[in-house]
Amino acid sequence: MSDRRDCYYWRVAATGLSFALFGLGGIILGYTLLPAVALLSRSQAVAVRRCRWLIHQSFRLFVGFMRWIGVLTYDLQGEDILEREGQLIIANHPTLIDVVFLISRVPNASCIVKSQLYENVFTRGPVRLANYIPNNSPHQLVEECSAQIAAGASLVVFPEGGRSAGILPSRFKRGAAYLWLRARCPVSLVTISSIPPTLAKHEKWYQVPAVRPHFRLVAKDETVAASPDGEDYASSTARSLTRQWQDHFSKEIMI
Repeated sequence: MSDRRDCYYWRVAATGLSFALFGLGGIILGYTLLPAVALLSRSQAVAVRRCRWLIHQSFRLFVGFMRWIGVLTYDLQGEDILEREGQLIIANHPTLIDVVFLISRVPNASCIVKSQLYENVFTRGPVRLANYIPNNSPHQLVEECSAQIAAGASLVVFPEGGRSAGILPSRFKRGAAYLWLRARCPVSLVTISSIPPTLAKHEKWYQVPAVRPHFRLVAKDETVAASPDGEDYASSTARSLTRQWQDHFSKEIMI
């Protein structure tokens, strides 16, 4: 890659351009392409799947654009694991664009989103038409997540609940474990890292690192041992799974 595209000020400008295009793309998708796809689909289920595929392809194009323009580089191990349907994809959350990377590699991805995204002018179209799950009622959340996985969606979950506070993942919440206890589905663990760190918690988009960051995503198949059903076992199993997953990501990041 040329020195021009590796220079600091070029990457600041290119990062700003990338975020501007992302917002513009959200409007174009949400108000033109996705509604047209939904209108031409024979059922809501078909419409949702097609809209997710279009978002998947758009994110794939966006990630490729960021690499081409010199904002970042990346590599991915275990992409075939992410292409499976009907699974729970658990990832750490070091940067602002983690979900973009993941959905760009998962054709029928769903995810849990902040309820405010259903009202945001840039995001409400895509999140509604792709049937992403708002984080409103915890009970309804678990049921909806389980139903979508059973229907073939791959659900992306960040157990930290937000971006990591440092290099190591923040303390995991038990929600992902309770989701697995309800869905009893295959699990993939995706470790995401950026060297040097960028787009971290409390960082502005224009605070780019001195050198171009390299993103690394490593997907691994997780074998979860069967556990007894019933509320008496759910709490202890959720604690055990959460601790197991937290340890996995902490060890992977330190490799």
